Amino acid sequence: METDLKIRLSALVVTLTLLLSSWAMAADMLSHKFKVGETVLVGFPANNIKDDAYIIGIVRKITPKGDYQIAVRDFVEGHDYGLSCVPIAVDSSGNETGQSGWELWDNTKQLTSQGLEYIVPADKVVKLSKGKLNFIDRYNVYITYSRWKSNVPVMSIDRLQSAEAEAAYADIPGIIPAFKVAELDRVSYFDPKNGRPYWPHESVPRLTKLFDHIIQVLDQDPKLNTLWRAKKRDWKAIDSSMKTYFLVDAIDKSVKDADNLLVEDDVKKADPEALEKLKKQLRYLGQDV
Repeated sequence: METDLKIRLSALVVTLTLLLSSWAMAADMLSHKFKVGETVLVGFPANNIKDDAYIIGIVRKITPKGDYQIAVRDFVEGHDYGLSCVPIAVDSSGNETGQSGWELWDNTKQLTSQGLEYIVPADKVVKLSKGKLNFIDRYNVYITYSRWKSNVPVMSIDRLQSAEAEAAYADIPGIIPAFKVAELDRVSYFDPKNGRPYWPHESVPRLTKLFDHIIQVLDQDPKLNTLWRAKKRDWKAIDSSMKTYFLVDAIDKSVKDADNLLVEDDVKKADPEALEKLKKQLRYLGQDV
């Protein structure tokens, strides 16, 4: 009962945080216009978060379309900026030379402050301080999720629920359904009151609640169900949605961990009905148990 109450309260907090965050972001979007000479952040957030990228640069010009031409000061390596940025050839004083910037930009995963400036889409430009904080918030949420995936021994349910609220504040609600899976998974293997690891036979009846939830999620989302069950994963389609990406990832982990649990000798002590239900659930999810 106490855990259920905490989950309901957490859901309320997440909802309120989402509303407040949306209002704040809408107000900010309506108000921001940047001037020549301002240092800004150009954000390229990724649905998987780990591939987030951004540019920090100084506004040199504002194009007739309202986009910004910037001189780069820093950037995250690895992202293909050629998909969104247009290179402009400039001399040492920042004056355009008329030469094709594309001829000078031979590696679109690298940016330079020598001889090139870049036109970037206005809708990706934000205040430097706000942009930095947002990417830090996204990263912190991702770290919490990654710690759950790595089965760290010290992680409370409260921490996972806090991460949901942080995800709402960081405007990444797509990861929240995966945290719901993470919470149910965590309480299946660890006592939520004191963090004690459960014996495998103790985890079995708790895991049936986790897989009731997972099966419901899949059955209610035919597209997700198809993508998750596919023998050959369509990663382009999976990566196109944060919600889908993290749910596929979280379900994969949950199924793999349950498979591993069933080979433990201690499982023989589990309640027979609960054990049979768990095996039936895993078979429904395509596992050979």
